This record gives sequence, structure tokens and C-alpha cells, in this order.
Amino acid sequence: MLNYLLTNIFEIVGIVISVFIAYHIFFLSKRVSNSSKLEHKEKVKNIIQALLNKIHKDDLRSKVYIVNSNRYFKDYPGNQERIISGYSHIRADVKAVRYNGIEFFCSVPEQSYFTKDGIVTLNPVGNEVAFLVYQVGVIPYEWIEHVDPEGDEYGHVPLFYCKFKGNIYWKSWLRKILPFGYPFKELCYYKESDVYREGSDPKDMKWSPVVVNR
Repeated sequence: MLNYLLTNIFEIVGIVISVFIAYHIFFLSKRVSNSSKLEHKEKVKNIIQALLNKIHKDDLRSKVYIVNSNRYFKDYPGNQERIISGYSHIRADVKAVRYNGIEFFCSVPEQSYFTKDGIVTLNPVGNEVAFLVYQVGVIPYEWIEHVDPEGDEYGHVPLFYCKFKGNIYWKSWLRKILPFGYPFKELCYYKESDVYREGSDPKDMKWSPVVVNR
């Protein structure tokens, strides 16, 4: 064993040095990547927070268009759905800034119901009427490529240019095997808060999260 080490000492040293360099390059690139992600997140947060402040202060509508960045230069503002990429843009209402992304109201209010076990569900059969729930989609910061608060001549609303990497939940069986084509990584539900005080509480406190059994 000793003779082998002595005979191949330079080769062994070379391997050790290569591993050492590769290790440090990997963690340096990871650190740079994380730093870039945090800078991008901070930039997007500042833009959206300023937009929300203006909406709340001037009592403006919160309507926005979420634009499929992969289709923007090809066929926007045309909006015929494609199997692979989904729509070129969809309508939503910007709701709030969160640690993991931006929240948007993405559907009309839905009636919820209580089951016998007290579980909130959207299924009315055999259940008791509960309250209206609002579906909210979350777009991660890394999926947002650009935000134009002024919008353009087609909608005159802010534009969010995003990667449509999320699953489309309500489509046909084909959509179940194609888990992309939608801008939201996850969906959740809110209801109007029973304790919200208009004029004194922050605007987003108007909404309380609720777990819904879909």
C-alpha cells in the first residue's frame, strides 16, 4: 500500500486538488445564485408593494394581466389556449406580497359548505352552507421575470411577465399528465375576516386563510 502511494503520489495529490477546487466552485456558484435570487425577490417585492400602496391609497382596481413570457413575443395579445404552453395571458387581481411569492385573486368567489365533521368543502351535497371563499394563486418570485406597473394599450393594467410552469387544475385528463401551462405554483383559499376594521387595519387583514377540502 505504501509503495502504491509513493508511486502515485502526484496523481493522488492532483485528484485531491481537483476535488478541493470543484467543491469550492460549487459552493461559490450556489452562493452567487442565492444572492441573485434574493436581489430579484427584493426588486419584485418593492415594485409590487408600491403598486399595492397606490391601489389602496387611491382606491384603484387591482386588476392585472399575468403574461406568459414564452408567448409574449410570439402571439400576445392573442390568447388562444395551447396544449403545451397554456394561454398567452390571464386576468387576475393582485392581492399581497408574501415571503414565497405574490398572491393573486384568480377566480370568482365560491360558496363553501360545512360537512358534519366541520370540514370546509366546496361540495354542497349533504352539507350546510358556510361562507364565500376566494381562490388565491401564488407565483414564486423566481417565476416572475418582469413587472410593468403601467401596462400597455391593450388592457391599461399592470403586466406581470411570468413563467407558466404551474399545473392547470380544472382542465381535462390531458392536463393531468401535462403539469404546466399556468402561472401559479400553488392555490389556497381566503374568506373575509370577521374582525377586520376598515380604515384602521392594514388592507390585507381583510382576508383570513381557510383550509378548503376541494
